[in-house]
Amino acid sequence: MLLLAARYSFANAKVRALRARRLTPEDFHFLIQARDLSGFFAYLATTSYQDILSGKNIGGGTSIKSIERSLYAPLFKEYRKIAKALKNPGSRQVILALYSRFEAENLKIILRSIVLGKNRSLVSHLLYPLGSLTRLPWDDLWNCKDPAGLAKVLRGSVFGLAIRHALPQFEAQGRTFPIEVALDLAAFRWLAEATSRLSGKRDKNEARNVLGRYVDILNCLWITRLRLHFNMSPEEIVNYSLPGGMDITLKRLHLLAKSKTTSEFVENIPETMAKKLTMVREWSDFRPAFTSLLLRLLRKVLASFPFHIGVEAGYLLEKELEVQALIATMESKKQKIAPKDIARHVPMELLGEVAHV
Repeated sequence: MLLLAARYSFANAKVRALRARRLTPEDFHFLIQARDLSGFFAYLATTSYQDILSGKNIGGGTSIKSIERSLYAPLFKEYRKIAKALKNPGSRQVILALYSRFEAENLKIILRSIVLGKNRSLVSHLLYPLGSLTRLPWDDLWNCKDPAGLAKVLRGSVFGLAIRHALPQFEAQGRTFPIEVALDLAAFRWLAEATSRLSGKRDKNEARNVLGRYVDILNCLWITRLRLHFNMSPEEIVNYSLPGGMDITLKRLHLLAKSKTTSEFVENIPETMAKKLTMVREWSDFRPAFTSLLLRLLRKVLASFPFHIGVEAGYLLEKELEVQALIATMESKKQKIAPKDIARHVPMELLGEVAHV
């Protein structure tokens, strides 16, 4: 325990300081109740996100999508701060692997641009502002002419081999989906491997408790998405499942992929998760329900024994969920959705009691 305390004390103090800046239930209440987008941005400018809005011509030349991406900037700054605070190489690798999910997202945008023949300037507003932590050669990647060129430039990284292995499927299907999935899988394989290489039983177990269950939840959401929007067979869906889960086995994934109704889906989820999902009636309700489930897990971890990498990873996931909820609220304001309907799709853990008074 003393070794873990020495290893994580500085990073833990950093997490506590950063976490003090998160949005409160009162903040979300006022953001949801804002009369329109102007009111939304006016209130957001009074929070820890104020620097993001500084200098932006809201409603005039700055697109909403560009603002959405810029809201991730504080998250990536915090990734850099936490990675710097971790002196143990194994612990740092876990954080870098978690961060690589966003590198994969930007690689997908480059991939689609190359295949569709779109200019970099047309899609740059869609990119995540990764900051200085990324080490991928982005300018070289933008100069590639085809997916094979991406694989060549990324040779030696976790993504290069993934793209190369997916090229035959891309050529056979004529669509980018196989390569996009391969990029996701590469990031999560790195995360699973980094977790498994942690030294110390407690550190490894705590990391799996956070990240393994996070992957379980993503796999459940991935199944509902592939079933609803891609009409894939259960076998295809399982082939695309993410590695590194905690409680959901391949057999259970197959049962979930075959589920015809929401109630059957819940029946096939591990009991520890299912008891929190008994009120779900529509497939679209699974995302906020699973997000609430994940937030409860993260907050339990952040309130317990502090000296393990699960705290740092858990905080970054919690921050990411805050940004996602903020963007969902902003999109709802853009579509002029009523506050009571917006609140239904924001996790209760972010709203507290305030938004329901």
